[in-house]
Parts: sequence; C-alpha cells; structure tokens
Amino acid sequence: MSNLKYQNIEQLQASKRQCEKYISSLASKLNGQRERLKWIDKYIFERTPQEMTMREIEMELGHKVIIKQ
Repeated sequence: MSNLKYQNIEQLQASKRQCEKYISSLASKLNGQRERLKWIDKYIFERTPQEMTMREIEMELGHKVIIKQ
C-alpha cells in the first residue's frame, strides 16, 4: 500500500521527482521499441516477394525494361 498519505512535503517532492524520472525512462524505452518495430516492418516488407506489373517495375526503376529469355 502507498505511504504517500503519510509523507511530508519534502518526501512527496522527492517521490514526485522519482516518479517523473521513471516515467521518462519508460517513455524513452517505449519510443525505442516503436522505432525498432518500424525497422522490423520495413525489413519484413523488403524481404517479402511483391507481385508487380511490368509498368510498376519500370516506374520503380525509372526506365524501360526488356526481359530476355
């Protein structure tokens, strides 16, 4: 059970600073994991075969394509 009810002003201010520091640490870790998730999604997309038409391939490459057999 929380003892905040029984703390004096100095103790409450110290508790507040500690809580804010902890929240900041959690926010930083959360942002790091969100960035990691973006990279994971990016690599999954890059490594998954995509169905493309010739036109889409040419648009992606920026020039005409001729396929030889």
